[in-house]
Amino acid sequence: MRFIAAALLAFAAWAALAAPPALELLAPKDEAATTTREFVNVLGRSAPGARVSVGGEAAAVFATGIFVRDRVPLVLGRNRIEVVATLNGERSETMLEVERLATPTPLDWPRDRLWLDGASLRPAELRQLAPGESIEFGVRATPGQKVELRLPGEAGWITLAETTPGSGRYQGLAGWPASRHDDVAAAPWQLRVSARTLTAPGGPARRLKPLLALSPAAIGLWASRPDRLVRVADNASSNANATSPAFPVALLHGNHEVRLGGPSLAEALPGTLLRAVAQHGNRLRVMLAPGAEAWIDERAIEAVAPGTRLPIPVFTSFSVDAAAEAATTSEADVVNLPLGATPLPYAARPRPLPDGRQGLELMLWGTHYAQTWISHRAGRRWVDDVTAEPAGPDRLRLQIALKPGQRLWGWRIEKSPAGLRVLLRAAPRLATAPDSPLKGLRVAVEAGHGSADNLGAVGATGVPEKDINRWTADALAAELQAAGAEVVVIRDGDSNPPLAERARRVTASNAHLFVSIHANAADTANGYLRVSGTSVYYKHETGRGLAASVQTRLLADTGLADFGLVGNFNYAPIRLASWAPAILVELAFMSHPGDEARLLDPNFRAAMARSIRLGLEQALR
Repeated sequence: MRFIAAALLAFAAWAALAAPPALELLAPKDEAATTTREFVNVLGRSAPGARVSVGGEAAAVFATGIFVRDRVPLVLGRNRIEVVATLNGERSETMLEVERLATPTPLDWPRDRLWLDGASLRPAELRQLAPGESIEFGVRATPGQKVELRLPGEAGWITLAETTPGSGRYQGLAGWPASRHDDVAAAPWQLRVSARTLTAPGGPARRLKPLLALSPAAIGLWASRPDRLVRVADNASSNANATSPAFPVALLHGNHEVRLGGPSLAEALPGTLLRAVAQHGNRLRVMLAPGAEAWIDERAIEAVAPGTRLPIPVFTSFSVDAAAEAATTSEADVVNLPLGATPLPYAARPRPLPDGRQGLELMLWGTHYAQTWISHRAGRRWVDDVTAEPAGPDRLRLQIALKPGQRLWGWRIEKSPAGLRVLLRAAPRLATAPDSPLKGLRVAVEAGHGSADNLGAVGATGVPEKDINRWTADALAAELQAAGAEVVVIRDGDSNPPLAERARRVTASNAHLFVSIHANAADTANGYLRVSGTSVYYKHETGRGLAASVQTRLLADTGLADFGLVGNFNYAPIRLASWAPAILVELAFMSHPGDEARLLDPNFRAAMARSIRLGLEQALR
């Protein structure tokens, strides 16, 4: 029986070797694909070790059996591209048909009658303007005619200019005068297209009737009022644990496309009052101080009771002392800022001082500078001195300097009954050789994404990024524990906590380091092999040394391409968890089949985890 079983296994192995290799086209997937591009990127799957040609030229084949040939040229019309896989003398083939269509010509709008393109009306979102503010209006309409707009509540018409004669694109600036002191209720604005060069059928004496249209979006005026206030909502930071310090909401530089929650000009804790001066879609422009404005998402704010006034506290004195709490803050000094119960917008930036000391610069908006004294109490351990100076109308700049030789490890800004308090954390004591400097440290490790609702990138094999992240984070945890570190797992199993909750867990754990694990992805429209490599990211200067050391080690140990050391990265967990140096590792590219094949190899993931651990140790030393 054993002989028969062995013979059957041997026959099965021979049959597998003798069988033609599997061949599956993954992209383009449609049997009769169409495109207007001059090329097509071909992605498919065969047996590992097979040789594959696409259109008569060799394709790149990876350990997973995934094969790629980028930018296969196409001619206009029907293209038949032969795909052949060969393994052990056996051959499989299939035919890919791609039809290349001519690039469609732009729509030729009629020029013998009045028309306007309603979909081109701009602005297309709710706008609340401030007095004296002008914004751009635009529309596409019959070329060479007279195009005008009228604002809600106004009698006069404002002419829009044709950007280029004959283009049919009209633009212009409009708004209410600075002298206007009453609100105008938001309503659609009117547009009128009148004939200049066209006449109605029946003779030149008959004029075409003007076209009138209303915008799909409303526009209004917010007069300058000190009582037009909003409050940062208590749930704006998505802080799941009410006993933990709340996270601030980002106040953005401008009303631009925002990726990952930034970049931010300032931050505002829940309860902060802000004066609203304008609105664009779902964002409000708020005044921080005269001449200083920022934008906030309207989902982060709530209305205030009528008659609420914006307090402008006078900054007279403050104190520096050791933090009184045990456990989570025993490693910190605290700067107490008695500025009243309502928190102020602020911005905190690690800054080296000219004399070489490390420090934290804190900008506060909405307070008058009238400093009387600064109390530096003897109990402080890390903070050397604090200076304050006015930085403009209702603006204050604090420079918190650590003692010579001390390293700023992290910071936290919290509400206190009297105002704000700034907690500064110095570097922990590190184990000495021959022990790893990680010994005794607490390291938070986050596997990016999670759950069926948040797969992350998905490579050609169908394996989601969340699994790659989880497996690598587990390998890293084992490396750290072997070095004597205590590991805090931020995302358990296949869970998907909100990003702010992940940051809260890092801070609540009192971790000394934070490492977030992800895998990258790029647009493959111009080729699957176009972008590859490893990269490491940080937001705050406290994480730069860690990120640089880990990136150097990954490049040296893995042979992956260098996608860069990236600073000022706004991924919410590493931005919000400022209590510890934080980095994010993008292992490699899921969108590159070669990178993906390496990430699917457990030995390679273990090697990457080892490189991350060695990079952390090198930075700590």
